[in-house]
Amino acid sequence: MAINTRGFFYIQQVEQLVRQCLEEALAPHGLTAGQYLVMTLVAHHEPLSSAKLARVARKTAQSTGEFVKSLEHKGWLVRRDDPQNRRVLLISTTPAGRAVMKRCEGAVDQAEQVFFSCLKPSELNAMRHALSCVRNAAHQRLEDEV
Repeated sequence: MAINTRGFFYIQQVEQLVRQCLEEALAPHGLTAGQYLVMTLVAHHEPLSSAKLARVARKTAQSTGEFVKSLEHKGWLVRRDDPQNRRVLLISTTPAGRAVMKRCEGAVDQAEQVFFSCLKPSELNAMRHALSCVRNAAHQRLEDEV
């Protein structure tokens, strides 16, 4: 099979272009695409442990730890003792972190609109649905292996 007909190849190319687009949209706000992912996941699941963050981000604990440390240094995340388990630190967004995320949402919305402007609304919805199905099935396969 030719490389240019493989679904994985197309997805990888699009992922690289999405990352570049996100980096450009987020740079004025002081965030990278990876930091934005971490901030979004923390905001959605807070408070959460480093271990849970690594699982939902599908990153290593070391990688997410570095992101958390840099975002904590900026004052956008905070780690506090878990009152139910003193060995665990829970990660949450700060008011400043929530404010920067609010500012970033408009930039990401605009970047998405430009990026996907080649698609009709029905095509965009179909793409989202198809990608959601693939993602959910892949997650299920990974969980079944454990």
